[in-house]
Order: sequence, then C-alpha cells, then structure tokens
Amino acid sequence: MIALIGPTAVGKTDVSIELALRLGAEIVGCDSMQVYRGMSRLTQQPSREQQAAVAHHLVDCIEPIEAFSVGQYRRTTLEAIRSIHNRGNDALIAGGTGLYLKALTDGLCEAPPADEGVRRELAAVAQARGSAALHEQLQVRDPLAASKIHPHDTRRLVRALEVYELTGEPLSGRWGRSTAEALPMTVIGLTREREELYSRINARVERMIRDEDVLEEVRRVRGRQMSHTARQAHGLAYLEAYLDGARGFEETITLWQRQVRQYARRQLIWFRAVAEVQWVTITGEEAPEAIVTRITSSL
Repeated sequence: MIALIGPTAVGKTDVSIELALRLGAEIVGCDSMQVYRGMSRLTQQPSREQQAAVAHHLVDCIEPIEAFSVGQYRRTTLEAIRSIHNRGNDALIAGGTGLYLKALTDGLCEAPPADEGVRRELAAVAQARGSAALHEQLQVRDPLAASKIHPHDTRRLVRALEVYELTGEPLSGRWGRSTAEALPMTVIGLTREREELYSRINARVERMIRDEDVLEEVRRVRGRQMSHTARQAHGLAYLEAYLDGARGFEETITLWQRQVRQYARRQLIWFRAVAEVQWVTITGEEAPEAIVTRITSSL
C-alpha cells in the first residue's frame, strides 16, 4: 500500500485525488478531524466532486458526539482496506494525522479505551489553565511521555494522562508492547518551504473565516454536546467566540492562523522522525499532475 502524508495546507487533497486516479485506487482518510459529519468545510474534507471522482473511506462518517480513538481508526481502516482489496482495487492512505499513520505502520500498544468522563475533566483543566497545565501534570506522572509530547498537543496530553488515571501506569511503560500487526507500506511525504507553507495556511484561514458555509457549520454545532476529540477541530473554539462577540475579526484570524501553523510544525516534526518517508518538495503552484508524475516515477 501507499500512504500520502504531509502537513496541513501543503496540497495533499488534490495530489491524493490525482494519484488515486493514476493508480486506480480508493482513498482511505488518515485525518482525525475529517471523520466527523457536519463539519466538512471547517475540517477541509475533500469536496463532493472529489469524493465522486474517487471513492473515499474514513471521511464524514462519525457523529461529532462520538469519541473516535486511534484504536477505532485502525480497526475501521483495516475493514475498509479488506473491502477495497476484495473489490480488486488498491488502497491509498491519505492525510496528516501522524498517530493514525503510526497505528497502521507500527501497530498499537495495549491501552484502555477512552473514558469520556476523565477526558471532560482534563479538557476542563486545559480550558481553564491551558495545555501547559496538562503538560506539567504529565511531567510528574509520566516524565518520558512528557518529553515526547509537545506542551500544546492537547489531544495526546489528554490521552497520556487518561491512561495513567485509568490504569495507574504511565503510557510510556506500554510503548513497544504492540498487540497488532504492522502494515508494510510505502510512505510519500509532501512538503514545502516553511514560509510558503505558512503563507498558504494564513491565506486558507482568511478564506475560511469569510466563508459563510464554514460559519454556518459552526453555528449548527455551537452549543451541541460534542466529544472531546471533535472539539479539537482547528478554529472551532475561536469561531464560536467570534460569533458570540467575545473576539473580534482580526484577533480571531490571528489566533486561528497561529494555531494551524503550530500544528503544521508539529506534523513536520512527527513525520520527519519517520525514517522511511520519501519526501517530495512542492514549489509554488505546481500542478497535481506534475507532482504525481514525480511520485510515480520513484515507486
């Protein structure tokens, strides 16, 4: 199998469509936010036209009220891959969630299922005191995990603390005790020069905050009960505050852009620690067809 990865706004979606068409493959999403229904514009899911051109799986399939763990992702993805192969097609894994990719390529360690009560308590701490407060807690309970998880990576901090609360054992003590078979695959990574990537991120956020469809999605989910995971969608909290009048237009853009740039940086750090990634650097407005030609020539 082939996986196409890279930071947000690098251009993965257009390239994945072209690559799938070139290979005759179906796409399996590898994005922790694009699985949620009702937030297609906010999470930048492939368009209806793109999903009509190529069959997609693990996109727009989970209600926002539902928690969706990495273990569930792996199980559901394996089912999708088996179904795709039974139809005689290839599967193309495409997205930017490094932990999901790792669950496929390395298997999973033993860990308890998610506990929404514990997650809500930890999320309340992050909301009141910031993710740094969770990182401080983790430094006491699991110093090794704390050294590997960025202080702003709220989702992974919550999971590490959740495992400790539920088991009394640090998550790092479970690393390496994989209970699931690793899947061999060729991993292609898309990247751009940092300033160019950040410019694309800033432009995307400005487009999205002016997109009435995005704002309407936020209005629909505002006030609804949502899982801790779904609540992490980039821009959601900032746009809710903006629509409530608690933040101004320019401040919302600035905070949202910074959030996504920080996330892109963490993605690159994560992916570049994976030695087997074959990196392809995109420059400017290079056409997806040309990028895919470069990719397929190296396969």
